[in-house]
Amino acid sequence: MEKNKKKILIGSVSGIAAAVLLTGIIVAAVQGSGKAVKVAPVSNMNSGGWSSGSEISDYGTVTTNMNQDIYYDDSLTVKEVYVKAGDTVKIGDRLVAYDTTLATMEKEMKQMEIEGIALNRKNIEAELKQLRGTKAVAKGNVAGTNTVVKTSAAGTDTVVNADTGKSRTTASVQRQNMTAREGNTDTGTAGSDQDSTVTDGKETGKPFPEELKGTKIYDKITEESVPYNEDGDGTEEKPYRYLCAPGVTVHAQFMLKVLENREICTFEVVDDKDNPTRILYEWTLDGKNGQIIKPVQPDQPDTPSEPDVPDEPDTPSEPEDPSEPDDPGISDGPTKEELAKEIQEKEERLKELELEQRTAELELKQLKKKVDNAIVTSTVEGTVKSVTDEETARLENTPIISVVGEDGFYVTGRVAETAFDKIKEGMTVTVTSWTSGMTYEATISGVSSSPLTGYSDGNNENLSYYPFTAVIHGDAELSNGDGVDLSIDDLSSQDEDEIYLEQMFVREDGNQYYVYKKGDNGKLKKQYVEVGKNVSGSLEIVSGLSLDDEIAFPYGRDVREGAKTKSTDTLYDYK
Repeated sequence: MEKNKKKILIGSVSGIAAAVLLTGIIVAAVQGSGKAVKVAPVSNMNSGGWSSGSEISDYGTVTTNMNQDIYYDDSLTVKEVYVKAGDTVKIGDRLVAYDTTLATMEKEMKQMEIEGIALNRKNIEAELKQLRGTKAVAKGNVAGTNTVVKTSAAGTDTVVNADTGKSRTTASVQRQNMTAREGNTDTGTAGSDQDSTVTDGKETGKPFPEELKGTKIYDKITEESVPYNEDGDGTEEKPYRYLCAPGVTVHAQFMLKVLENREICTFEVVDDKDNPTRILYEWTLDGKNGQIIKPVQPDQPDTPSEPDVPDEPDTPSEPEDPSEPDDPGISDGPTKEELAKEIQEKEERLKELELEQRTAELELKQLKKKVDNAIVTSTVEGTVKSVTDEETARLENTPIISVVGEDGFYVTGRVAETAFDKIKEGMTVTVTSWTSGMTYEATISGVSSSPLTGYSDGNNENLSYYPFTAVIHGDAELSNGDGVDLSIDDLSSQDEDEIYLEQMFVREDGNQYYVYKKGDNGKLKKQYVEVGKNVSGSLEIVSGLSLDDEIAFPYGRDVREGAKTKSTDTLYDYK
């Protein structure tokens, strides 16, 4: 209990100190004018030491009558049951074995879903780069026409409609930059106005067929999903074909049907569900052989088929598209407002995709856990209360196997999603009683594959936690419901190189973050950084900054790139 009081006291003092120091920093920044900007070593400003760095929740609950229930899982099929009602079991005894064929296929598809999201993010990041490099024109110079905006991606332009502010990326007539990127040639067709998705100046996939415009695009494939090819019969020659959005998920019941009917289905992933312009790649579910055929990128037009590019870029090799005539009286480019709107939309979509990818990666960890744990063992010592067949358990939502534990001491803890794939059965947990201060060792006997609902550690509400069970062997001065502190050596140590900066030292620019640091020339420099977790108001700096760098408080009239700097030990100066 004394240990817990110390934690609360330290947290309160830290919070008060931070408030006072922040006030002092802001006052100093506002008062300064024309002076050198103070910078301090990141190592001194690193607040990572204020956090335990632990990837498990540091408290747990004691239970003296633990039970274990195994419920039906639609991605697993029971292969063998090792126990019957009335059997006595010990921790580690086998209870049931699963056929993981379906879970393995689901794992592979989840991996492809993540790859699809990552590809879509990369495409949008390339579009954002183009938009940020586009020069806006005065509002009065654009009216009632499509204008071609020159962009930085090799061989591409962005076409903006001045009435709607909508833009699209097209293959440029001029291909002077085709080989600018280490042999990374553009495979689009010169002179085409076909919409394209561009990644670092390289088109991916193939153009979306006109005849498929209006066809339903799925973000979830279920038993009710209908293939778009009417002549498909589920064979290798004519597989069932489905158009899918990036990050598509395939339900387990659909996969079961495909396996039972020995069908072959091909999924074609487009770049945008609402306005598809390209098919990025496709992959196949082979129900005959029970396997996934990895994603392939559809054939692209051969580069040699492109017409020759003239030496003079001002002389087009073929007539210009009459739908987009040049008007010498109108300046090329979108307005500032149109650009801002387009950039905001792209940034918002990027944030959505980042969340989708994080969720999918967590689901992949859960599936890997299922595949790796094909045999479920007992997490308690006790008696098998009941054994029910799969179908009855599914229909009645009752356990397939239920084990009633004998008297003993079990501890329920919680592990963060960031360490979900690190925690293993058999690991040792150090347990410290809040009541007596006594310390015991417990052994992890099971980890749930389902996250807790509505639980937060108070630091990061977006972080999911998974319950685990640990058993204390022998007697202990504990009672049912007692609170305890928990620690696991392999999950509790903090990397000495970790950097956490309080949020007031990190500024946000759209979906990017930056700090002001001292450059090599001694002048202030704007430095973009990649951030990770948010722990108690401090941001993890994943890349872009080292402990040896010196940073400034990023607000105030003197804080700008090129400003003189003055080194100091700390920025917590409120004198």
